[in-house]
Amino acid sequence: MILKNIKIIDVLQDGRGVARTEGKIVFVENAVYGETLDAEIIAEKKNFLEAKKLNTKIKSDYQRKPPCPYFYECGGCSIMDINYQTQIKLKKNLIKNALKKSVGLDIEDLEIIESPELRYRNKVRLQVDEDGGLNYLEAYSKKKVKIDDCLIANELLSKNLKEIQDITRSINNEFDGPIDEVTIRSSEYYILLNIHGNFNADSINFIEEKYNEHKYSINLLNARQLIVISGNGYLDYKINNKSFKISANDFYQVNDYQIENLYTLAREFLGNEQKLLDLYCGSATSSMSINDDHIVGIEINKNAIKDAKENAKRNNLKDYKFIAKNAKFIDSKFIKENKIDAVTVDPPRAGLDKEVVKTIANADIEKIVYISCNPQTLARDIKRFMDRGYELKKIKAVDMFPQTMHVETIALIQKM
Repeated sequence: MILKNIKIIDVLQDGRGVARTEGKIVFVENAVYGETLDAEIIAEKKNFLEAKKLNTKIKSDYQRKPPCPYFYECGGCSIMDINYQTQIKLKKNLIKNALKKSVGLDIEDLEIIESPELRYRNKVRLQVDEDGGLNYLEAYSKKKVKIDDCLIANELLSKNLKEIQDITRSINNEFDGPIDEVTIRSSEYYILLNIHGNFNADSINFIEEKYNEHKYSINLLNARQLIVISGNGYLDYKINNKSFKISANDFYQVNDYQIENLYTLAREFLGNEQKLLDLYCGSATSSMSINDDHIVGIEINKNAIKDAKENAKRNNLKDYKFIAKNAKFIDSKFIKENKIDAVTVDPPRAGLDKEVVKTIANADIEKIVYISCNPQTLARDIKRFMDRGYELKKIKAVDMFPQTMHVETIALIQKM
């Protein structure tokens, strides 16, 4: 079935356009915000239709020529074809609509700290083909899109992509394609290359002999095994004059320009120095940037906890404890025994488990600083806290991901 002359009035977080027709919402692949188009229905669900764009009838006033030559194939960026101020408007709407739907809050305006549009990412994940070429995946599919550069990767990553591809080609051509993916990270001056794949003893020996003195830190990730080939296997970063060790699988915010803005804002929300419980603490970059000391961190990744302890020593903390447990490990007794005053959380996209919300609320924690990459689960969790006697005191956003519909939001949730 063909839908004629439908107008795109919004954009989903995955980049699909949103239209309304005959009482149903339509999600349209490859649509541009503000355009009028024809689309073909590809799936009919109970409450919405899924469609793909056939042709544009009226071009969007917000549309621009995307600066990246791979944009129309590559799935890495979803809204590079609209101007940046419109991107900011759409992200505001994303957060405001989530709050209105889940919490019933109408926010007139929402501040978003803007970012440079390009060359901001300190981390990219690329698919590797059988010949060792570097690729992103095509939008809405698993088809590989060969790239020579990525405009949202920072300058250091961009300058090193060719040399990294020389490494992956050398290995895949020698051993019939053991590498399937690479994750590339950069600090100010150095590259960390995590090579994912299926390696046997021969390929490991070859890689060790050829690259053991390479200028990059190179790690092999083989099933659950991590082998350090060259360098220390980690990178050093600085945030607000504090030093952090970030290892192969540690979480670290990807936008070079916005990391300090994000944590400075969270620090302002928290206020004066308090005994802080940091759930999903990772290697403790957030909690140590938000609070100078007096930190208890919970994180399921044991290697990240090791790094958190080292980071505490690096930054001369005197009062800290880091525990390798699931966030559901905490209870009211734990919070009371550790004399916790406030909580900060930066959970995965799925948000907080409802039992974690219940535990924090039952312990009468006064302040929760919630950092979220998913407005929908953030809004859901704010509602859960509100149902237990809390209110949303402040909320702001930081654009960590230009050219995509993703956005980082910070909320202060406080006991009434």
